[in-house]
This record gives sequence, structure tokens and C-alpha cells, in this order.
Amino acid sequence: MKLVCLSLAFLVLTIGLTVAALAGEATMIAPLSEDAQNQTLPVTTPSTAAARYFENGMVHYENHRWNLALNDWHEAVRLDPNFALAYTWICLTTADPTEEKDDRALAKATMKDASLGEQLMVRWMAGIHENNYVEGISAMNDLLAMYPHDKRLNFLIAYWLYRQDEYDLSEKLALKALAEDPNYATAYNQMAYLYSRRAEYDKALQAAAKYVALLPNEPNPHDSYGEMLRLSGRFDQALEQYRLALKMDPTFYISQKELGETYAIMGDGPKARAEYAKAIHDAPGNGVKAEYLQKSAMTWVRDKQYEQADDAYLDAAEKAHVMQQWIWEARAYRIMGMYEPDHASAMKHLQQAEAVLASKAGIVAQSDVDEEQARIWRVRAERAVAVGDLATAQKSVDQLAKMASSGGSVSIDRTYQGAEGTLLLAQKKYLDAVPHLEEDFANPVSMKLLVAAYQNVPVKRRSPKDKDKDNYKEKATALSNKLAAWKIPSIEEALVVPGFRAQETPVASQK
Repeated sequence: MKLVCLSLAFLVLTIGLTVAALAGEATMIAPLSEDAQNQTLPVTTPSTAAARYFENGMVHYENHRWNLALNDWHEAVRLDPNFALAYTWICLTTADPTEEKDDRALAKATMKDASLGEQLMVRWMAGIHENNYVEGISAMNDLLAMYPHDKRLNFLIAYWLYRQDEYDLSEKLALKALAEDPNYATAYNQMAYLYSRRAEYDKALQAAAKYVALLPNEPNPHDSYGEMLRLSGRFDQALEQYRLALKMDPTFYISQKELGETYAIMGDGPKARAEYAKAIHDAPGNGVKAEYLQKSAMTWVRDKQYEQADDAYLDAAEKAHVMQQWIWEARAYRIMGMYEPDHASAMKHLQQAEAVLASKAGIVAQSDVDEEQARIWRVRAERAVAVGDLATAQKSVDQLAKMASSGGSVSIDRTYQGAEGTLLLAQKKYLDAVPHLEEDFANPVSMKLLVAAYQNVPVKRRSPKDKDKDNYKEKATALSNKLAAWKIPSIEEALVVPGFRAQETPVASQK
């Protein structure tokens, strides 16, 4: 049975927003104000210059120039220290945990003088960062119901939903943004990524090409087109697009990172590390540097060179500590606990990760702490299963169940689902494991386990009503092929896909 909890999709579809609302047919939560009649979220500031910087920042954000967006918003709050909306977008974008905490407090303190819509945006931001998802998603829903025709708002929420792997909801809003403005370039970018996650690469490339056509002189459209090419297996063409983006703007560090990503997926660790080194050097802030250091370290894991991986991750952890990137420091130790062959050593790494999180309680956003802690509990469950200690694994799964059922993020819910599925599979409860693992659909570790669950579901336990629609052997083959073709870099991908890819032919040939 699936844990009964308030999932993100449930919250979006039930708290003040229906499917009809996503199509622009919502009943307003309150009488329309003048601002609502204008159909765009207002920007409250007495400073014309601050408003101009804020708008410039939003355009930069849409073009994935996040460092430039932050620069503009910093200038906006310098000109207007009571600019709640600018503080909000700094919080939603910054990779600096101290800045996120401080500006979140400032956004909440200054929102009293802002419009109702802006106050709802502050409550959305605060809710998701303080791990109060019921309140946060409720505010997001109310905000969208107030301004259903604001194309930017539709896109911004679509983008946030995409980052939560809520693809269907994201697509509805991205299409709504395009219905409002068929030439809204960034919405085509969003659609390209949504198509790619469904392996609809022809559609993804068409959407990305439209994005390039609308913004031919911006680097990000070429970067996105390159990623669609990479995901469809056209590596050389992808590299050309990233280099074209860098030719347009040598400071566009995202494309420099993508060169590393592409070589990593191609299995060329030395070239990947060389490109990542340039990206680390060019990264505009410590949060990005900390992330890219671990992407480089991951190349050693992909090649199963664990001693070199240890050196790289320890270096990344130490640098993250110096840069006050506490979540990245904890994450480095947690990842070491994932690939470490020795169980006792793995447990020590996980203890180090938890110690970092415990020492930064109240300093880092609670949502970030809780999500990383949830991932640690999942690794604890996996390591316990690996050594046959199912009782210890159950304790970790129980901890995750409590966190997920208390209204945590969609990431926490899926982490729980993957851990529960892992334990049920170890207990040979294959049919029970299936729905849990299916919930964690974007995680290669869960995908690999789901293939095993599909392959081992006893025929006698299949429901007669499902016999036509649930052919588990066919599902296993389809998922095996999907996993073997997976080209989205992550630690889970690095641990699973290279080895699994070698099994593609024999698995796919099973009938």
C-alpha cells in the first residue's frame, strides 16, 4: 500500500486549484482587485529604478542567467530596502544558504506593504523553504487563481513544478503560458525539457529549435538545444551547441559545465574533469562551485575508481565547508556512503553527513536539511538491506514514512517510496514493491529495482482485471531499455547506468 500523505500533485489539484484552473477556468478566491483585472502580478516599490532592476532580473532568470538576475535583484533591494518581491526571488534563486535565510526573513518582514498577490508569493517561497508545504502550495494555488493569465507566473510555477519532477502539471502551465503568448520563448524551453523527460526527442528538438529561433543571440537556447541533442544520443552535435553558446558569451558557465556532463556520459572521464575544472573556475558563486566539484568527483564513481573518488569527494567536502555550503558538504559524505564497498566505512560517512546537518540546524533552510536527511535515511536502508539487516532497514524506512506523512516535500515522499520499495523487494514482496518504486520514477536506483520487481511478480498474484494492461515482463523490458539509454547525470546514474547498459541486449531480448 502506498503511504497516505499530502503529495505535491494532490496539493496542487485540491487546495484552491482544479484542473479547470490550470486551463484558465478557475473561480477566483476573492473579488478581483484592480491588479487582478490587469492580469499580471504587480510589483510594489516606490523606486522606478528598483522596479527596472527587478524586471531586468526576471528576464535574466527566464534566460537562465541566474547570476545576472541575482546582481539585478541585489541592486533593487539596495535602492528599495522594503522590496519584498525582490527579496523573494533572491531566496528562490540563491545558492548561498545564509543569504537565503536572511532574505527570506526580509521578504516576510516587508511583505505587509506589498499587494495581496506579492504576499502570496512570499508565503509560497517561505512555505517551501521552511518545509511547510501545505501552506506554501496553498499560497501558490491562490496566487495562480488570482492571475491565471499572467504568462510569466504560469511559466515560473511550471518551472518550479518541473524541478519537482511533476511533469504533467508543469506541462499544463507551460502550455497556458504559450496560449497567452505564442512567442514566449522561455516556455518553449520548458516544453523541450518536458518532452525530453518522456523520451519524445523529436518534439524536444522541435521545441528547442523554436526557442533558438526566438532568441538566436542568447546562449541558453543553444545550451538547451545541445542538451536535447545529448539526451537523444547525438553527442558531437551537442558539444557543438555548447561551444557555440560559449562563443556567444564566454562567461556562460552553464554551457561550460554541460561540456563536462556530455563527456562524462560519453564515458570520457579525463575530458569531463578538464571541462568541469574550467566550469568550477568560471562559476560565479560558491554554491555553483560546490556543485561542480562534486560533478567532477562523480566521474571517478562512474569509472568505479573509488580511491580517486574518495580523494575527490573529501576535497569537495572540505572546500564546501570553507565556502559555508553545508548541504553540499553533507552530500559529499552521503555519496561516499553510497558507493563505499565496505559497510562499516559507509556507515561512518553517513554519520559524518548527519553530523554536518545537525550542526547547521536553524542556519540552513529546513527544507534543504530535511531533504538531505531523508536521502541519508534511504542510503541507510539500502546499506542495511545489502548486508541482510532488514530490521535496521525497517527503522530507516519508518523514519522516512513519518517525515513523508507530515507534509514534507515531493522529494521526501519519493525518497520514502524508493526506500519502502527497496525493503519490500528484499523481502520478496515483489507486487507490493512495484507501486512504491514506480513513484520514484526519475531515480535510476529505483528504476533498476523496479525492473527486478517486474521480472519477479508471481503470475498467480496478478489481479485478473490487470492481466491485459499490466504485462510485467513487457514493462521490465521497456524499463530496462529506458534505463540503459538514461543520459541525465546524477550519482544514481553513475552508480547504476554504466553497468546496467552492458546488460541491455540480454535483458531486452527476454520474451
